[in-house]
Amino acid sequence: MRWSGWPLTVVIIAISLTMSYVLFQFGIFFFFLPIIFLPFLKFVKIKSVTAGRISCPNCGLQSHGNYCPHCGTRLV
Repeated sequence: MRWSGWPLTVVIIAISLTMSYVLFQFGIFFFFLPIIFLPFLKFVKIKSVTAGRISCPNCGLQSHGNYCPHCGTRLV
């Protein structure tokens, strides 16, 4: 896995900095602050999202429901 995902992060940061420069020229300041940190949201873990999930014994997919959405196995 030579390209694991960091090039996309670099592209997003470059685009957001370019957009912020253009908007800065029009008088809109600090526009880039929310956009520049979007690629790093996947590292923030929220406990309420992961609470209540059950792993499927067959495929390992986690779900909140009674049945696995991938293989249809009943989750106990």
